[in-house]
Amino acid sequence: MIFLLFVFFILQGAAFGQSAGWKHRDVWLKNELGDNITPLKNAIDPYSPRMTCGVCHSYSAISSGYHFQQGFDEMSDAYSPERPWILWPGQFGKGCAPASYSGRVARKVNSDAKQIDFSTYDWIGAGGKLSPAKGVISAACGWTHPGGGSLEYGRRTDGRPDLSRNLVEAEKNNKNPLDGDFSSTSAPDRKSHFRESGVIEADCMICHMPAYRMDLRSQQVSARNYRWAATAGAGLGTVKGAVFTYKNAHAGPESPEFMAGTWNFAKRPVVQYAWDNGDLFLTDGRLKGGVMRKNVGLKNCLNCHLYSNARKAGTIYTPESDAHIKAGLQCTDCHGLVGQTSAERLRHQIAKGWAPENTVRNDLDGIGMKTCAACHLDGQYKPTRAIMPREARNPSRVHEEKFKKGSFHFYFMNCNACHSTEQPAKGGYLADLGTLGVTWYTADALETTFSAADLVKKASAPWSPWIARAEVRKVQGEQYIAYVPKVTQWFGERLENKEVRPISPRYVRQAFQGLKGVTTVRVKATDGKTVERTTIATPGDIRLMIRTLANMGFKNVVFVSDQVYELKKGELVATPDPKVTKAAVYSVHHNVVPLETGKTLGAKGCTDCHEESSAFFMKMRIRNVGKFLKEDYPSPKEPNAEPQMSDWGLRAVPAYE
Repeated sequence: MIFLLFVFFILQGAAFGQSAGWKHRDVWLKNELGDNITPLKNAIDPYSPRMTCGVCHSYSAISSGYHFQQGFDEMSDAYSPERPWILWPGQFGKGCAPASYSGRVARKVNSDAKQIDFSTYDWIGAGGKLSPAKGVISAACGWTHPGGGSLEYGRRTDGRPDLSRNLVEAEKNNKNPLDGDFSSTSAPDRKSHFRESGVIEADCMICHMPAYRMDLRSQQVSARNYRWAATAGAGLGTVKGAVFTYKNAHAGPESPEFMAGTWNFAKRPVVQYAWDNGDLFLTDGRLKGGVMRKNVGLKNCLNCHLYSNARKAGTIYTPESDAHIKAGLQCTDCHGLVGQTSAERLRHQIAKGWAPENTVRNDLDGIGMKTCAACHLDGQYKPTRAIMPREARNPSRVHEEKFKKGSFHFYFMNCNACHSTEQPAKGGYLADLGTLGVTWYTADALETTFSAADLVKKASAPWSPWIARAEVRKVQGEQYIAYVPKVTQWFGERLENKEVRPISPRYVRQAFQGLKGVTTVRVKATDGKTVERTTIATPGDIRLMIRTLANMGFKNVVFVSDQVYELKKGELVATPDPKVTKAAVYSVHHNVVPLETGKTLGAKGCTDCHEESSAFFMKMRIRNVGKFLKEDYPSPKEPNAEPQMSDWGLRAVPAYE
């Protein structure tokens, strides 16, 4: 279903803002050695983006952009001495704070196998499943990484990037079973197999080919056919063979067969190119330049961002759900290339806004970005295509008329707080990491699923995000913003410096297997059925799991929920620790609802926020996942939940005049 949504967004040429006179020249595809791929020579080899596109374009400059690096250029085992499991500011080495429910890559040097959540080899492709019958069952971390950076290069012994050789070359001389790049918890010999799988180079076609098929690329990534992913995604041919094949292609994360499969290290996959497809190839085998576009369209951005943003914030980019898309805007109208010169723009630093959960290249926050205020208040909007509106309407007069005594509000109310009120996807809200890995509960209706892919499905009804108070831009103070919290409960190890290092969900699941007496709750699943799920909800549950994990060799085990729970002299002690227990914040900046729909916050005036039952102040946020599921499900109430205004130091809804 998810990738059908991707296909839905294929836009016509005019919508890409493509100059009528621009055309990419026809090119020879080249393999990893730089040799031409033709119908007669090297015809079974996958093409190499580095060798093909790098003939004319500066591959190293382009792949230095933060989309490709995602913090890899800052990576080090010493990046965060206080929290040594955090290796850089990006997704690959940071994971999702405070607990990692998406998989965190291990340090380069490890002293114990229990320190390894994912090696680089496994992080790229392990656990991803895309069934032709069921669609996305679970996503691999490497699915939404465009390649290059950490998917192409390994690390030195200090954990810093080693750009002298790619992962295939570096693997040859590495025999350490605890190496963060070259070990594997899923391969039968516990070693990486980059020699067989190859690396994933920065894939230009993901952005510059309108017909790119992200689903076909993802299938190759999950099959550990890393070097073949770009060829499949571009639709240049069919890949025959796989390094890894799942035993049960339909088994989800809750099944014992989820990761089971067979490995093939002997027979290399081959490509059958679509040489007879005249829309792709000339008769001599050159790729037609017409399949590529200079400018990047909406559909290409959504190749990665649709899935991740729907899961994180319930966002789906459709004309029905977003006023800007309905008006004909694309991502690049606001998120252009940063730089005053062509050389600066070549580095592919894409203008980005601000989000508390994203910490990659914070120095670029806001640079070159078209914000709501810039377009609607400061007159920076300029249409660049015929289908775009002639102007961005200034809302100041309407705001002043509607809120005569509340104009001061707009200094500390972010636009999204009032105009992102109708999230169309289910989204993820609660993540229970206490028993079977990760059990999700949706933001729209608190439905449960083991598959993050279900979080992308259409919501039972559009829903309003939560509101947080946070610093939106540097030195501009706090504003109220729309966001979706990720409320979690998880197990960790208390370090000597009092920091809590998360224990991999893989080991938590292993500890839970075979235990009896853990709390079971009856909840509604995303398919509408009532199901039973296990959870950690009672002191007895916590004691049992802490002792089991301790017997597995983990030290100073704690349980993190609304407080940090630990055993001291056999007694369960709970300690407040907001730094550890605070929910992750995923801000909402899209799915903008216009005033005329009557669905914005404040559409009815001041009472939308200031009446006693106002969701702006009183929307409940769950604090203790397990106890809520056991005692209150499906209706959050105190003390297992609290009104969001509690975070702002308020105990009553403020009056208005």
